[in-house]
Amino acid sequence: MEITPERNSPIDEKPPIEEFHSVNDVEWVTRKHIPVHNDLEERAYEIFQWEIKDWGALDKRVTGPEFEIGGYKWQVGTASFWEQRILLFPQGNNVNDLVAVYLDSAEPREQADPNWHVCAQFALAMSNPSDPTVHTISAAAHRFTVDEADWGFTRFFDLAKLEMPLDHRGLPILDNGHTVITAYVRVYEDPTGVLWHNFTNYDSKTMTGCVGLKNQGATCYMNSLLQSLFFTNYFRKAVFEIPTEDDEPSKSVSLALQRVFYQLATSPTSVGTTELTKSFGWNSLESFMQHDVQEFNRVLQDNLEGKMKGTDAEGAIQQLFLGKMKSYVKCINVDYESSRVENFYDIQLNVKECKTLRDSFATYIDVETLDGENKYQAEGYGLQDARKGVIFESLPPVLHLQLKRFEYDMERDAMVKINDRHEFPLEIDLADFVAEGEEKEKAGHDGFKYTLHGVLVHSGDLHGGHYFALLKPERDGKWYRFDDDRVIPVSLKEVLDENYGGGEAPENFASMSPAMRQLNRHKRFTNAYMLVYIRNNSMDEILRPLTPEDIPEHLQRRLNDERAALENKRKERDESLLYFNARVVSDDDFKAHNGFDLYNPLSPTAGKVFKVRKEDPFSTFRQVVAESYGIPENQLRLWTLVKRQNDTVRAELAIPDSDLKSTMELVKEKHGTRTLPDLKIYVEFPEKTAKVANGKTSWFQSESQNGDIMIFIKYYDPFTSTLEGVGKLHVHKQAKVGDIIGQLNEKKGFPANTSLKLFEEIKPTMIEPMKMKSTFHQCEIQSGDIIVFQKELTPKETVEIQQQNLRASIPQHYEYLFNRVVVDFKPKYEQQDTLQTYSIELSKKNTYDQVAAKLAEKLETDPLHIQFTSASHPNGQPKNTIKRSTNMLLHEMLSSGCVHPAPAPNFLYYEKLSMSIVELESKRWIKITWLGPSRNDESTHELLLLKTSTMSAVIAGLLHKIKLAPDGSKKLRMFAVSNGKLVKEYSEMDPLSTVHDVYGLYAEEIPEEEYEQEEILHCFHFQGDIGRTHGVPFNIVLKEGETFAETKARIRERLGMSDKDFAKVKFVLSNDVGRVTSLNDDDVLSEKDLSQGEKLGLDHIDRSSRINRLGIEKAIFIRG
Repeated sequence: MEITPERNSPIDEKPPIEEFHSVNDVEWVTRKHIPVHNDLEERAYEIFQWEIKDWGALDKRVTGPEFEIGGYKWQVGTASFWEQRILLFPQGNNVNDLVAVYLDSAEPREQADPNWHVCAQFALAMSNPSDPTVHTISAAAHRFTVDEADWGFTRFFDLAKLEMPLDHRGLPILDNGHTVITAYVRVYEDPTGVLWHNFTNYDSKTMTGCVGLKNQGATCYMNSLLQSLFFTNYFRKAVFEIPTEDDEPSKSVSLALQRVFYQLATSPTSVGTTELTKSFGWNSLESFMQHDVQEFNRVLQDNLEGKMKGTDAEGAIQQLFLGKMKSYVKCINVDYESSRVENFYDIQLNVKECKTLRDSFATYIDVETLDGENKYQAEGYGLQDARKGVIFESLPPVLHLQLKRFEYDMERDAMVKINDRHEFPLEIDLADFVAEGEEKEKAGHDGFKYTLHGVLVHSGDLHGGHYFALLKPERDGKWYRFDDDRVIPVSLKEVLDENYGGGEAPENFASMSPAMRQLNRHKRFTNAYMLVYIRNNSMDEILRPLTPEDIPEHLQRRLNDERAALENKRKERDESLLYFNARVVSDDDFKAHNGFDLYNPLSPTAGKVFKVRKEDPFSTFRQVVAESYGIPENQLRLWTLVKRQNDTVRAELAIPDSDLKSTMELVKEKHGTRTLPDLKIYVEFPEKTAKVANGKTSWFQSESQNGDIMIFIKYYDPFTSTLEGVGKLHVHKQAKVGDIIGQLNEKKGFPANTSLKLFEEIKPTMIEPMKMKSTFHQCEIQSGDIIVFQKELTPKETVEIQQQNLRASIPQHYEYLFNRVVVDFKPKYEQQDTLQTYSIELSKKNTYDQVAAKLAEKLETDPLHIQFTSASHPNGQPKNTIKRSTNMLLHEMLSSGCVHPAPAPNFLYYEKLSMSIVELESKRWIKITWLGPSRNDESTHELLLLKTSTMSAVIAGLLHKIKLAPDGSKKLRMFAVSNGKLVKEYSEMDPLSTVHDVYGLYAEEIPEEEYEQEEILHCFHFQGDIGRTHGVPFNIVLKEGETFAETKARIRERLGMSDKDFAKVKFVLSNDVGRVTSLNDDDVLSEKDLSQGEKLGLDHIDRSSRINRLGIEKAIFIRG
């Protein structure tokens, strides 16, 4: 590999006023050219010099003397030390006129270990023998391996300038053929085994004992979490305890996850997760969306927790991840405290303004003093000074700490990534953050000491990036980086220092060198976003290795069977490289074919398929074909069927006897179509007795010698609209077309004087009439061409045939065949049990109305009462409603749901309408969701309204579908919502055209109390940050003197949420200027100052569509 060397100043530059350093000045060379990598451990550092006294006598390639690095014992391989030498190309190496010099390891010559390597930093110098300050020097670092045993500089120095003065002192590097080459070599320890590795042909299993997970597109966030959960062995064991024997992997999250975990433990290569995401109910689009790891973890664990109920694994997730925290307000001057205890499965910790993880915990439990105007209303004591905060009651054995790297910035009104430096330790004692009490006493002195087990990292910015995990699978084991499908060992520095974040701000990058700029960019944007700590006194239990008995027997059996099947497929695939298929068609196949060409290449039953070994001679293949048809080998002839430029298949050439000894692979290349994977053959049987010439029996004529050609004949019967193969004829090229009329009449049993019409089948859209007086040569007929004939019809016969909707002529029938298509008409809505799927043969040129008329006959309805919907590609789901157009053709209807160049599906969806489609297209469907007294009572309705209507028509239509409460206000509110935010509230006179389809339209009955009250508080849903809104906003009435605990009870009833789900909701007040205030159960909202547009925010998981930091995405869902 070529490395651009660092050179001294050229001769034509004015020399700087500075001290000249000798190449023997170790301190200067070290500092200037090979500075020590402080984060690496030096194994040895030595210098070697090679004195060359007769440069001109050197060969083109010269190997210098071998030398050792301090007689250092080698830890890998059989060598006791690392021997090296200098490799010199005095006349250049593939680059003329430039000296090339390399550092060459002598070890690989005797190495049996393919993984042998040594990592060295080195500098190579060439200097004047009498003055070592006259020199040129280049430096590099390299991982020397068996495959890359030498490394250095192809363009080390200009050969023509070797004997020229290097600078103003007048001394050259090469003085009368005399020079000195010096090597500085520093060898580093490689504790991870992958220092400076290029990862070509890297094997994760061999190097680490672990394998990675394949990335489906944007599933690296999922892969990092799955690896973390996999190496939480207690969790893995619990997943294996879920009964799944009767499940299907694509429909069962539990089974799919078991399979992934089992494969991670046993597979030699990286494991796919497609089956797992399918079990989630995800399509390919979800696999290309990055999601929030915390949310994904919560949704996955919620799903698994439900599956574990009633099994041996029940309670495992709570045992691992469940902790308790207490929110409290404690009065300072009176004995009063209000508190509530909540469960948590992970902890979100601030990064901003927190230098360390301990700082984040301290901020989390920071106490706020409520005094002055912000005094606390204590029940029975009035306004009191108080302290408000949270404290942990208990911490779980496994801590999932979510670092808040992504936050909503009020000033920017956007999500931002926090790249600040945030240090986290290998070990941490969290006892200071746990409340005094029974739980803490029970845990003991060391009960809250934790050790780092995993670091999940995000590398990138707000708009995208990459996720990977750093994990230590065993208590006293090594750390590894799980980066999708690659697993590599890492140092402790790579786990800690390189993921703290920080680095220079982007505005300072411009003043840096490119290397430093890249280093700082990576350092600044690569940082930990989730930490996994395991409690020391629980670590042995949590990380206890699984035994074979812990893995379900059916799971092992299934996967072992699948692996055996895959191995068989692999063997078949390898074997297929030695074989190809040959399809042989005969006259019987031709005669049975009713379409273009000699046979239907898409039909699996056309002809016979033979598996042919590529190296077998053609004679063997011909013998096999003869035996298959029960014909003596000398009574058949094989022709190759080739694909012509006009996309037709014709018999091109009879394979000559001269190829009998040729291999089948050669025959295919020589006579077949190279672009096709198989060989297509026509087998010809003689139709006449053998001829005897010169004592030899011949069953076939030699076309190339006597000018004969073989043509295929088809007959078309217009009275039945059928096309059939009749056979073949051997004719002379100079014979006239009309000469075969008698033979054709004879083949069909017609009177000899029957008038016929002949056409050449050139291609499906080109059926040309033939002139009877022209020769076959003049008609450009060649061997393998197809001629179609029919009886010449009288005018009366033509009229009769047309009246029966049949085709009177051969070109008409071929046009019909070309445009013929069988279309499946499917009911658009599966719940319409009275409707069924109809298969109807049509022409691609049928108009919309003709298609509707054909389907209307089946449905026994008016064609105008049918509406069609196109099918999307490739999933075939209903896509676009097809607007009626009298000029639209069927092929346009079929392709309207496809994106070019995808082939159009041969089916359409239909609806049977209660009105004319003409009337329907003057109206518009409006989808509106009715919100009942509880959100559980909501229902969605579709209204068909005139496009010129107002919103009053929506209300009128909706009132026919809903039932208002008898004692309600009878007043409706209609409003539009986009991504959880209120967009517009409609009045009855607003035009229907103001309703945009991209918004969700909602209606509700205004509660009587809200209708009469002025104190209304607007409420909205969000997740994590108030900018991530979701769900449907709503209003609540502020009641005088009502505590927030009582207000929450009304909200829970309004939302219809379960106690378990509602307990996870957190509440804040947010105003127009961005201030966010948390709320306590004893707060009284009616007494707070709500003059700055305050709204009540409900923080909980988004289970609907939303906007995230990377744009519009769907909320994570797991259905299986």
